Amino acid sequence: MGLAASQARFLAITSRKAYCEFESMQLAQDKLSVTRDLADVSKQYQNALNQTKLVWDYDGTGENPYNLSYGVLMTPTDLNNYNPYLITTRTGSVVLNGQLAGAAKAISSDGKPVNRSDTGFATFVDALAANGVLSPSTAATIKDQEYKKNAGYGAEPLNKNGALTDSIVGLAYRLEDSNIGLTGEFSTNTTAASAYKVKVNGNFKNTEDITELTFSDLLKNDVVYMYTLNDNGDKYNSTESENNQTAQFKANVQAILDKMVEELGKLFPEDIATKKALESAKTLIEQQYLGNTTRNDSGKSTDSALNDAVNNASNSNSYGYGNAKGKKNNDTIAINLSNMMAAFLTNFELVLNGFNSAYSVGATVGTSYFVTDDPYYNYVMKDENAVDSVTVMQADFYMQLYNNICVNGWTQNDSVEDENYLENALKNGTYFITSLNGDGYFYQGRYNEEDCVVEITDQDAIAQAEAEFTYQKTKLTYKEEQIDLNMKNLDTEISSLTTEYDSVKNLISKNIEKVFNMFQ
Repeated sequence: MGLAASQARFLAITSRKAYCEFESMQLAQDKLSVTRDLADVSKQYQNALNQTKLVWDYDGTGENPYNLSYGVLMTPTDLNNYNPYLITTRTGSVVLNGQLAGAAKAISSDGKPVNRSDTGFATFVDALAANGVLSPSTAATIKDQEYKKNAGYGAEPLNKNGALTDSIVGLAYRLEDSNIGLTGEFSTNTTAASAYKVKVNGNFKNTEDITELTFSDLLKNDVVYMYTLNDNGDKYNSTESENNQTAQFKANVQAILDKMVEELGKLFPEDIATKKALESAKTLIEQQYLGNTTRNDSGKSTDSALNDAVNNASNSNSYGYGNAKGKKNNDTIAINLSNMMAAFLTNFELVLNGFNSAYSVGATVGTSYFVTDDPYYNYVMKDENAVDSVTVMQADFYMQLYNNICVNGWTQNDSVEDENYLENALKNGTYFITSLNGDGYFYQGRYNEEDCVVEITDQDAIAQAEAEFTYQKTKLTYKEEQIDLNMKNLDTEISSLTTEYDSVKNLISKNIEKVFNMFQ
């Protein structure tokens, strides 16, 4: 009976040991699979680090990129300078979305090339309105323009908001008729309270000269604008009326700054980047010149207080103050308008072209390097001969589009409105970009041949890939740790079973030997 029991125990241990060894082998395979999955996840993450996307960099600065989309390329705006950037097939056919394709069917129902004509263009424009691309009023104004059969096919391109360079002298010449708008009671009496004063190159000017000052004068001369306060017999800090007077003076300066931006806006190109730079430069000047200010409490005589105000304003890029002695009516606040304009134009340059240039606006004039100090600096100015009528530019845009459809035919693909689809189609060579060249013709090319199309690192895709990598790695690492724990437990059990297996096997052998010895 003992032998039989030992034999049964031996078989049970053998079975359990075989099962544990099989489970251990399975866990080893699972761990190998986890290792492969971790390698795949790491590889996918590394590939994501190299992902790029296409953006529309219309001004070439890299500061104002737009996602490359069909709308950006095929809608007349400042972003494309009112010229269509056509998505085309390898054979040159224009790829149109649903709305534009609906309009194209009115002139070519099968997508094949057709003859160009003024009546055909009018039909095309009407179809654009019918398909919701244009409003009926816009379509009517576009049809009123003279149709140009060769727009985009050898005709001289319209100069749309063209730009040219000009020096400081040229800028001053263009601003000769732009009055800075000084108003109020002006006096050359240094002791007069509640009076505005203006010094030009160190000399007081009378009312007639002051009211005729232009922004050109600010560039050519040293102009200081000041106000002598009336403290009504009280010290400045305790008199509400003087605070109100100071506020009014600042309001006058704000009006001058607003007028400056308006006048310069007429001279600089009207693209989005320039408009933003003008507004940003204005904000910087408001912060520096119209922000919180402090006074010096030490009292001065009448002339000293006024001279202190003028000198402080001329030496710093901010307000200058002259503090009266006791309860005199000669506290003076001043601002150097020439410095303010130089600082504005310098900030405009820095915002537009980058702050890593040699130009700077510091707290003082001595720590600044204004663009107006550089005789070789040239501004980018609006070309006065350029076309700036939105109606004319829109008409030219659709004339170019119409002529390309007529000459090269068209094909419909609604998927081009999906940015990812469009980007992949351009990258893999399915589609190309056909754009207007300086000679007046359209030429087809790869996306990387366009100046406005830039391939950049896709930070969004990298961030998503990093998050996915972290999640997958954490999940797989946890799984691997569980496998290791299970394998360790199995190894312990197998070791225990092996010991018991050897013990039972030895017991069976001794029992068999004992039985044989009994019958010898």
